[in-house]
Amino acid sequence: MKGVVFLGSRACEVREFPIPEPIHGEVLIRIMASGICGSDLHVYRAGGSAPQIAGHEPCGVVEAVGPGIVRLKVGDRVSVHHHQGCGVCPACARGETVACPDDQCYGVSRPGSFAEYTCAGERNCIVLPESVSFIDGAFMACVGGTAFAALRRLAPTAHDSLAVFGLGPVGLSCVVMGHALGLRVIGVDVSPERVALAMTCGADAALDASAPGADAVAAVRDFSRIPGVPWSDGIDFVIETSGSTAAREWILPSLRREGRAAIVGVGSTERVINPSDIHGRAATILGSVVFPLGWSWDLAKFLAASRASFEPAVTHRFSLDDAPEALRAADEGRCGKIVFVP
Repeated sequence: MKGVVFLGSRACEVREFPIPEPIHGEVLIRIMASGICGSDLHVYRAGGSAPQIAGHEPCGVVEAVGPGIVRLKVGDRVSVHHHQGCGVCPACARGETVACPDDQCYGVSRPGSFAEYTCAGERNCIVLPESVSFIDGAFMACVGGTAFAALRRLAPTAHDSLAVFGLGPVGLSCVVMGHALGLRVIGVDVSPERVALAMTCGADAALDASAPGADAVAAVRDFSRIPGVPWSDGIDFVIETSGSTAAREWILPSLRREGRAAIVGVGSTERVINPSDIHGRAATILGSVVFPLGWSWDLAKFLAASRASFEPAVTHRFSLDDAPEALRAADEGRCGKIVFVP
């Protein structure tokens, strides 16, 4: 079978691998869609080599089952949660497999999903409702689930206002989810292409913060105001996905008193948030890292019930043979989600 490996310093290669065989508790999955995530790009850009098959957003069809399988069967359509824990520690008992001391992440510590087939633990496989596409299942595996988790932790209600700082695949997923939840959504980015995509994904407004004279905080606060409601000055919720220093500096000035923000993006380590400002606004700022395994099932149900889809965020679909071109496009950042369709 074909699989994509990262060679270091923005180089990758398509190689031939034997089709893996599922061990006890695993199933073999024929990959139907697998997205390129920003976390993949961190590895892609790094020096050295990583001969492991890359990719951690698997979605496909169960092709074979190993010994000990109790629920799944051949032909099931599944999304795969990308962190596989030991299954018996306190973190795994809570579904927080990312915090398991023995966590294995697809494409990093175990073979990934930029391939024609991969093996996955049964516990990590979420059966897709028929109305949920393979591409939506690939989003569920990481970026879509991350967006769903951030909003779930913030706990907004319909018609609240939401600002999404950073409109990469995670940010665009937040826009899709916010729109599906009935929120008023504004997106902010420095890429005109991604600003336009946010509107396609359901944003009510979007701002190119790199444009001359653009003021992200002023735009967000202006968006938050409801005519005839003078106390509506300030956004109810912020999700920061870019990891940039500037976007993190915008969080507190954008929020209303008692507003809430989730930091999702990985990046800047600068200390740009003053605890006194949090105190003065009675604000809540929380970190939202990936999502518990059980929430994947909730997301599948939500997508089926709401008929929401992440597919408007997809701008490119590539075969595995075109992996070098796909990774270059993702690395340039002037696109939405890029998906491998083997």
